[in-house]
Amino acid sequence: MRRAAWFALLLASGTLSRAHGLAAAAAAPSPTPQAVIAPVPESPGQSLLEQEESALAGRAYSYDPAGRRDPFRSLLVREQSRGGIQRPPGIAGISIDDLVVHGIWKTRSGYVAQIRATDNKSYLIRAGDLLYDGEVIRVGPNEVAFRQNINDPQSVKPFREVTKQLNATVRQ
Repeated sequence: MRRAAWFALLLASGTLSRAHGLAAAAAAPSPTPQAVIAPVPESPGQSLLEQEESALAGRAYSYDPAGRRDPFRSLLVREQSRGGIQRPPGIAGISIDDLVVHGIWKTRSGYVAQIRATDNKSYLIRAGDLLYDGEVIRVGPNEVAFRQNINDPQSVKPFREVTKQLNATVRQ
């Protein structure tokens, strides 16, 4: 019983002190602070918000890639098939997919392969020569092995080994 009376007394005193504090606060008007508008420095988030607002308002939208790749361009398409890229002349401009092996000779320094490119010219290549999309790994008596660089982010290795045979026949 004493506890209940004590609790009621505390509750009543707390209510009275709060009511007295509110009445004193209402009686004394506090000075209102003047609105100070400080210039806000433009942040990257602010510029993005402005771009989004202008796009939603119907104004022209511009995309700044900032060095990133175009997300709508296929990763499986090689660079040379995209228009406008000029290949270097000679062996350095020949793609591995575009060449055909026409002959292989044994010399004192090793084997040399004769290839024909899409420009209908013949070239001589040795192991270690660089091509447009890869390099010559080895030249054997009946085949030429290439390491072709591929641009596939899902691939485990960034290259694949391609072997072109001399006298390759089409089997059906």
